Order: sequence, then structure tokens, then C-alpha cells
Amino acid sequence: MITPARYPFLSGGGEAAEIIASFDWAATPLGPIESWPASLKSTIALILRSPVPIVTLWGVDGIMIYNDGYSGFAGGRHPNLFGSKVREGWPEVAEFNDNIMKAGLAGETLAYRDFPLTLYRHGGEPEQVWLNLDYSPLLGEDGRPAGVMAVVIEITDKVRIERELEAERKSLRLMFEQAPGFIAMLSGPEHRFTMVNEAYRTLVADRDVVGQTVAEALPEVVEQGFVSLLDRVYASGEPHIGRGTPVNLQQGPDGVLAERYLNFIYQPIVAGDGATSGIFIQGHDVTEQRETEKAILAEVAERRRAEEALQVLNNTLEQRVHDEVRARSKVEEQLRQVQKMEAVGQLTGGIAHDFNNMLAVILGGLNLLQRKLARGETDVERFIEGAIDAAQRAATLTQRLLAFSRQQPLSPEPLIINKLVAGMSELLDRTLGEHVKVETVLAAGLWQVKADPAQLENAILNLAVNARDAMPGGGRLTIETLNAFVDDAYAREYAIEAGQYVLIAVADTGAGMAPEVIAKAFDPFFTTKGAGRGTGLGLSQVYGFVRQSGGHVKIYSELGVGTSVKIYLPRLYGEAAATEQAKRLATVHRGLRSEIILVVEDEERVRALSVEALRELGYGVVEASGPRQALRMLDEGQQVTLLFTDVVMPDMSGRQLADRARVKRPNLKVLYTTGYTRNAIVHNGMLDPGTNLLTKPFSIEELAAKVRKILDDGA
Repeated sequence: MITPARYPFLSGGGEAAEIIASFDWAATPLGPIESWPASLKSTIALILRSPVPIVTLWGVDGIMIYNDGYSGFAGGRHPNLFGSKVREGWPEVAEFNDNIMKAGLAGETLAYRDFPLTLYRHGGEPEQVWLNLDYSPLLGEDGRPAGVMAVVIEITDKVRIERELEAERKSLRLMFEQAPGFIAMLSGPEHRFTMVNEAYRTLVADRDVVGQTVAEALPEVVEQGFVSLLDRVYASGEPHIGRGTPVNLQQGPDGVLAERYLNFIYQPIVAGDGATSGIFIQGHDVTEQRETEKAILAEVAERRRAEEALQVLNNTLEQRVHDEVRARSKVEEQLRQVQKMEAVGQLTGGIAHDFNNMLAVILGGLNLLQRKLARGETDVERFIEGAIDAAQRAATLTQRLLAFSRQQPLSPEPLIINKLVAGMSELLDRTLGEHVKVETVLAAGLWQVKADPAQLENAILNLAVNARDAMPGGGRLTIETLNAFVDDAYAREYAIEAGQYVLIAVADTGAGMAPEVIAKAFDPFFTTKGAGRGTGLGLSQVYGFVRQSGGHVKIYSELGVGTSVKIYLPRLYGEAAATEQAKRLATVHRGLRSEIILVVEDEERVRALSVEALRELGYGVVEASGPRQALRMLDEGQQVTLLFTDVVMPDMSGRQLADRARVKRPNLKVLYTTGYTRNAIVHNGMLDPGTNLLTKPFSIEELAAKVRKILDDGA
């Protein structure tokens, strides 16, 4: 039996790799494994290591090769699907797969959500399934589509649970309306009616109580102590049972009160976190029973039987209330879990789709680069540029996700916004093109703010690019600054501090946005642009940065008129005038061999790249695989001008290393690097004062500029 060890690209691929290694591929259009193109091998290596069910459909016939995740999805058809044509492997959906192959080989990507199919995975029995499907073209050696990669996520259980929950909700609603007694639902500490049944409406003389508080809808019960009783139940979380309790209720618009006798229970509704969120009321109008009870007081055996019957009724009522509340709480918890997992799935699905596309470009480009160099061909610039561009886009995607989640490390400094906006004019003109006219309206006497200048500039640029895309036929972009005051009401509504802010407004004369689009505009991966024209992370990045900086961002738009996005940043008090942020320089800053940099990094490949980059820049470089080796080198007298260290390492952090190194060398300069933000040098999203950080991944130009600045400034 041939094992995966014979083919390195199959190593670590599990059961699927063993099947692929021993399969007679010579009998298929693909031919023996040894003759497979490198692009196919790299794709197979990628999918075999993925836990997500993935199948490759290679060639015009869609020859099937898949991973262990897909094996489980295939059911009884595994392993016979290996090497088969997709239309023959899944004959019941042959026409659907024919269309997929046609689109994929034409270079199209397709995505289906909650897609129903009938499959025969286990013998001859039809099975209704629901799937999330993503199809992407796979490039051959010539750079043209040679196959299709399909990501298959089965969501059958999720769909069935949602349908069962909907049926339960309908059943509960029907039970609610048909209950023999009166029922009402109250929300919040103010006891606002959210739901009542017909029996409750009859009890209160058909008054429209839903949406009102108990005190507003039934003012006559306030002085009778029922609102105070509701307050006590809500605060304590303990239910209250009333038996034969008298209450005077209005019986018509003339305000006439009538005495009624009620058996009821006030049952607290407990949320998932254990806090009370409302009160469930259920009971019976026992006025007639009460009158009957009075009439038979003289009868010493009839009275006892009536009391016993009433006790049985009360006990039954309590048990029913408890059972119904428990059932409703269970259904609500299941629904919350389904909604949470759906939101997580949407986010991870968007991330996986974008990263898979970028990885496909990087891996494909590097494989082609390797093959061409092996043949002595030097026309490889386009593959290098493609891989670098994809890697930079992946880094940008990571930064945007960190910005959205408010986890990116910020380096805030005092800023004069008018200078920043004015300094961006050339960049905006070059980015937006001649068909967009840029105007700036800069307020005199504008207050200062404290923010990360690079991130603020990036936020304004993001908004400007969105505005350009909303004006395909050209238009006017206006950037306006002014001082603003946020009052207490507005601050409470948007969870910010009241006070003085600097406002930056970016307005366009484009098509405008509908209210439903505005409601989702800051959601990650939400975009109204066509395929390939945006990641859907631009506005979410702006939102995350502004909120992390203590500010607020708001969209105002009107269809056919245009859109204005307003950024509010807190005013800076009590500091000296802000210095203008440094311009980014395109030149590479070089060093001297006498300037010795100690590189400390536990990841060997990352360390090797950093060392080689610094030597390329002209510096003297020594390296250590961890903090303890670095400290030994210092103890042995190694001369070091700058310590360049990772932050997160196994035996001690980069901050701990720097502290111990500075005991030995008090004037040692330090530059940290990390790809992870929650660590010893970042607190509340902000870098510690006086700390220098270079976020991974970084370019050689960024490394050169950062090192040179530290050495020249004496930081």
C-alpha cells in the first residue's frame, strides 16, 4: 500500500491523504499523481489540512478530491466519490453541479446560503438537507481556471431547530390566547405591558394597555398597593401568590369602580445572566366563587368542600404557571444560542472567504515562482508582486478586524485636525481622481484632539473612497471641521461622554443610503458594492477606531441627495500645542555596521527574516532565540545599540526582557514587535507612554523608518 509519506504534499492529511496516495489515479483523466500540476498539488495540500469540509472539482469533468471534513458530509458515498466526475458522484444534483462547473471554469465565484437540496447519501433514501456553499475557481499552471474549490457547510440541524422553535412559538402563542385564566407579560422595572390575552382584556374592560406601564394603564391600582407589590417581586426575584385578593377596577369610561376578587401569581422572568427582566402574571377572576363562598358561610360541611376545591385549583394554577414559565425560558434560551451562532458563522465565513482567496494568490504565486526559478527563468516579478499584494491585503484585513473589535494598539498624540486634513489634499486628489471635486471647510479656532494620526488619516481616506464609489459619474466631496458640544441626552443615547468634541464631516453628492442600509453600514463584511469591489470592513474599521478613541461616528443620508458621515473626537484639554504629525517617507533609512541590533524572536523563520532585513539596511546584527539567551549575551559583554524583541515569548515577555536588560544597560534603546495586541505594553488599546511598537507583519520600509527614528531621536 502506498502511504502519504511518498508524496510530501499529502503529509498530515489524515484518512483522505491515505486514500489519495493509494488510489489508482492513472485510470482517471488526472493521470498518475506524479504527473499532477503543482497548482493542483498545492490546492490539495491546503484543503487536507483544513477542518472545514472542502472538495476540489478538477478539470472540465470536475474530478473529485476532498478532505476528511467532506468525508463525513458524503456519508455512505465515501470513499467511492474519490476520482469520480462530480455529476456522476452526485447524479441527483447533476444539473446544479454542471452550472457550478460552467461558472467556476469561467472564473466566477458563487455563494449560496441556507440552500435546500435533496441528496441520497445513505442508500436509496432521499434526505432533505440545507447547506451553505462557497465556490471559487482554481487556477492552473497557465493562470487560467482549471477547476473549482467547493466549501460545503451543512446547516440542516440549525434550520430544523429554527423551524421547531417557530412552531413552539406559535404553540405558545395559541396556548397563551386560549388559556382559561388571564395572562399578562410585563417588562423592565417600570412594569410595561408587552402582551395580554383576551381574558386579561376582559378583566380590565377592554382597555388598550399594551405599551403602557401598569401605573399609566390602570391608575386605580396604584393606591391599592399593586405597583409596590410588583416592585418588590422585581427587586427580590421571588414570586408572589395572591388568593382571593380584592381589587377595585374601572368597568367603563365613566370611571366607575367595581370590586373583583382574584387568584393570581406574579412570577419573575429571569434572563440568561440571572437578572430579572420582567414579570409574568397569571390568574383567575374568582369573584363569582367569592360570592358563592359568602353565601354558603352558614353551611358548617359545604364550606369545607369549597375551600378544599379552591385549594386544589390554586395548587394546579401554581404548577401550570411554573411549567409554562420554564418552557418559555427554555425556548428563548435556544433561540438566543441559535442567533449567536448564526452571527459568529456569518463573521467567520466572511473572514475565511477573504483569507482563502488571499492564500490562494500567495500559494499559487509562490509555487509558480518556485517552478520558474528552478527552470532558470527570471520573469517572475508579477508573481512576487501578486504574492506581496495578497499578503498586504491579508495584513490590512487583520488590522481592520482589530479596529472593528477595538483591539488594535493605538499611538495617540495631540493633533491639530485642520493641519492633518490640509496635508491630505494631494493624497485625496490622487486617490479620488479628476471627476471628484474635493472641498475643505476648516473652522477657525478649532480645538485640539488626542488620537492616532495614522489611523485617523486612514479613517478619513476610507470615507472619501466610499464617497467616490457612491458618485460613479463624478461629484463633490466636502470635508468640514468644526467645534461641537454633545449634550447629556445625545451622550446617553450613544453611550459616550457629554462635553466638547471636534467634529469631522465627510459629505458627498452621491446616490444616498436607504434607512435599512444605514442600519447595517457598520456591520463587518456588509457591503452594497459588487463582487470584488470591497471587503465590507471599511466603515466597521472607522467605527472601531473612533469608538476606541473615545468618540462617536454617525451617518446622515438622503436618497438622491447624498451622504454625510460625522466623526466626533473628544476635545484635548491642558496640553501644549500639538506638533504636526510626521510625513511618511518613501526612502529607506539605512544604518551603520557599528550600530548593533540584538534581534530576539522565538519563531526561527520570523527571526531569520528580521535579521536579514536589518543587515540589508546596513546594520550590524546579532540574534537570540529567546530572552534567556539574549541576557547571557549581554552578561558576556556583547555590545548592543538597540534591542528589537518580540513581545509574546514562552519563558518571559518582551517587556520583562527589556526591564532586565536595562538593569544591565540603563541607556539601551528598545523596539517591540508583535502580532498580538493584548499584552504587557498595550493597555485599554493604547501603547504605554514612551513605548515603541512595530506591528507584525511589517515591510522593510516600515522597519527601516522605525529603527532610524528611534536611533536618531534617542527614544
